Amino acid sequence: MFSDEPTRSVGEVVDPAKYVSHPYEQQRCRLIAEQIPAGQGRPALDAGSGPGVFSRILKDRGWRVDAIDAEAENLQHVRDVVENAYQGDVVDTLAERPAGRYDFALALELIEHIPPLRGRALLRELRRVLSPRGRLLLSTPNRHSPEGLIGYYLNEKLRGVRRWGAWDPSHVHIYSSREILALLQREGFIVEAVTGYWYEARLPLLGRFALPFTVCRRRPMNRLGFNLILQCRAKRH
Repeated sequence: MFSDEPTRSVGEVVDPAKYVSHPYEQQRCRLIAEQIPAGQGRPALDAGSGPGVFSRILKDRGWRVDAIDAEAENLQHVRDVVENAYQGDVVDTLAERPAGRYDFALALELIEHIPPLRGRALLRELRRVLSPRGRLLLSTPNRHSPEGLIGYYLNEKLRGVRRWGAWDPSHVHIYSSREILALLQREGFIVEAVTGYWYEARLPLLGRFALPFTVCRRRPMNRLGFNLILQCRAKRH
């Protein structure tokens, strides 16, 4: 059972070189960049920015960017491209930002690093700081992927072999596609598009094996991606 109390700031020092040296990261960056609209000088937020790879993409697409990350070392990589770099717990720092400040926000590989109640608070704060026409692009691993079904439901829940963390021991809670869609809707977002993708898998008898980077945008297969990218629109109050 996971605790719903915040256990730490969401922080991990990330080497930006991995985004250019690893084929998976290269393709993931391209897939996400395709879903970032032109900014035309409008304000955007990169929540949990890491070393700022996507902050740079936002700026290249014409956005004026603020970045939040728990690690000061990560923010050193983005201070030359962002308007403001805020160090601290992402949820707490968001709570200090004015309502309606941003027209676009990124929350990439972030929500799975915090307990579920904290995840709800994250989405609530993201909704608050978005303008009435604001958009959110969120990505997270998927417990309803083939590997998640085996790793979580078979190995963790039925066999009690090990906790399934979607390849990362720092993950706190892995959402199913149904769970994250329902949570986004409950916290004030309309999900307009879901992209699922696969790259590698670890399955019984086969072990870990590589796949071509595969993308699906059509239901129901997109709901089975190992990772999900969700394009969301803020509901009007």
